Amino acid sequence: MCEKDINTLIKLCRKLGECICDKGTFEERQTRNLIMKWNYKGSAFLHKFSDPEKPLLLNRQYSQMRKNLRACGLGPPREFANGLIGTIEQEELLEGLWVHLGTDDEGETPYGGDLNR
Repeated sequence: MCEKDINTLIKLCRKLGECICDKGTFEERQTRNLIMKWNYKGSAFLHKFSDPEKPLLLNRQYSQMRKNLRACGLGPPREFANGLIGTIEQEELLEGLWVHLGTDDEGETPYGGDLNR
């Protein structure tokens, strides 16, 4: 289940990044880990996806993704209730990613993902 969850996270992040990034800033690099980076309105997003075979790292991956999204101004979609993020497609992609990420303690995100899979 962990590998499926990480692969879903990668796909959702890729779709959002390609749709929302500043023109020409989306980049993926495969080393030992997959590194995805892009800019959103001048703020840098960078996330390193670790080995999906290590299930203990799943919660850390999700937590780090939430922090990275918030750091570049892409918090939970409820914060964009006035359509500040952009197109409806962008808002739906962001919401889909946050729904997959689930709840965290830091921001008390109102999405019910089960992080103890």
